[in-house]
Amino acid sequence: MLQQRRCHNDNHGRAIIKVRFCSTCGAVLNSNVKQSQCPDERHAKMRRLQSTYCMDCGERLVRER
Repeated sequence: MLQQRRCHNDNHGRAIIKVRFCSTCGAVLNSNVKQSQCPDERHAKMRRLQSTYCMDCGERLVRER
């Protein structure tokens, strides 16, 4: 059985997670947080912070290389 590797984002190991998705790998971290639709301005801000995925809606913010 293959063990799934965690990304380097520290949210995966936290006991209390306040975001729905991981900003690095896009995995669902806390399914109890309501999924939302984000305005383009919020996504632009997350791109400037070098997030790959939106923490609120899970949309991929940067293109694959």
